[in-house]
Amino acid sequence: MRLITRRFPAAALAVAVVGGALAACAQDPPNAADDAAEDDGGPVELRFAWWGADLRNELTQEAIESFEAEHPDITVNPEFSDWSAYWDRLATTGAANDLPDVIQMDEKYLRTYADQGSLLDLYSLEGLSTDDIDPTVLGSGEVDGELFGLVTSVNTYSVIANADLLAEAGLEPPEDESWTWDDLAEMSQQVSDEVDGAVGTQYLGDGDSQLQIWAKQHGETLWTDDGELGASRETLASFWQYLLDLTESGAANPASTAQEQINAGQEASGTATNQAAFGTWWSNQYRALTSSSGQELVLLRPPLPTGSGDRGTYNKPSMFWSVSAGTAHPEEAAMFVDFLTNSTEAGEILLAERGVPSNLTVREEITGELTVEDQEVVSFLDEVSGEVGDPPPLTPAGASDIEPLVQRLTFEVLFGRASPEEAADQFVAEAESMIAG
Repeated sequence: MRLITRRFPAAALAVAVVGGALAACAQDPPNAADDAAEDDGGPVELRFAWWGADLRNELTQEAIESFEAEHPDITVNPEFSDWSAYWDRLATTGAANDLPDVIQMDEKYLRTYADQGSLLDLYSLEGLSTDDIDPTVLGSGEVDGELFGLVTSVNTYSVIANADLLAEAGLEPPEDESWTWDDLAEMSQQVSDEVDGAVGTQYLGDGDSQLQIWAKQHGETLWTDDGELGASRETLASFWQYLLDLTESGAANPASTAQEQINAGQEASGTATNQAAFGTWWSNQYRALTSSSGQELVLLRPPLPTGSGDRGTYNKPSMFWSVSAGTAHPEEAAMFVDFLTNSTEAGEILLAERGVPSNLTVREEITGELTVEDQEVVSFLDEVSGEVGDPPPLTPAGASDIEPLVQRLTFEVLFGRASPEEAADQFVAEAESMIAG
């Protein structure tokens, strides 16, 4: 097996480098309670950080203006950037003990910042209600019983199928309550054989989400509650063996095409460009993919493992709101997070751009204002609500680089540079090294 070199994206490297500094700073954060007590009741300024593209930025600015109109004594100063630059900046400001007051947080980083003492327990903040939050996801922002991230919105793992391509191959969308990974392989093979310029499945193994579902379907979780690796070598190897079989048969894209599409982003995917009948996606990506495709796309449950009834799915927080432990204005930060999460006014502005709202009351009140595609996502979430299990344990501190690791090992296997068993051994070694610090 060729030596596989660990590579860290800039954001992950920045977090690793400043981790010690963050931990040191977190031991003695600015005393928010004292600062608040000294506040003379005058104007308050909050820093609010998020990542996102133009549409998110525009809608979030509009929500900020609505909040400020209700609270003229509070000014919210935005700090936004793209994904990679966001985590670089957050790591740097965290090391300087200067985190923004309100932070848009991702699951892969939540435990890292929580364990460093950089975030407030949201349960302790007056004026921030969690009463109407979807109970299947509320606890996903907890660490040791404290809430460090309030889920903003919800999605679930799905397969998005192109009904037009399936019809061209003489197929109909599968009965997704009972279909298996073997069924996916068989149908994909038929599409690849029958439809010129298309394959059955675009690619798999592009991130840890698929690996998480695979592990849950095999009675495991990728991580444990104690922050250790939970997936066995056997389960990991079976995942890469399935991907290899699918690719070698021609049912899925060749490795070179898959790599090109992943590097080019969602709009270049087989689903978006109508070059693949099946793709695995989070449900909140359905609207954008439908817009890009222009063909009939269908949301489906992920396949079952052969001989098992456990689908392994769960409602996933799209992202979280967190509050810095160093904020001088915890009361006002709580008010702002409460507005973003629990007010119909903010819900009518933000709609489903970050995903289907986690607040069940807001979700019900704004559903009629959503696009047809987003309404289909809401219906899909309702349909599978009785089947989803508990969210898996959070990504441990230090393991935020897990997605590129999965991608890299997938292509080691697909290009023939490593066997599935060798990839599993490499994954275990690197994942354990990540969480060991």
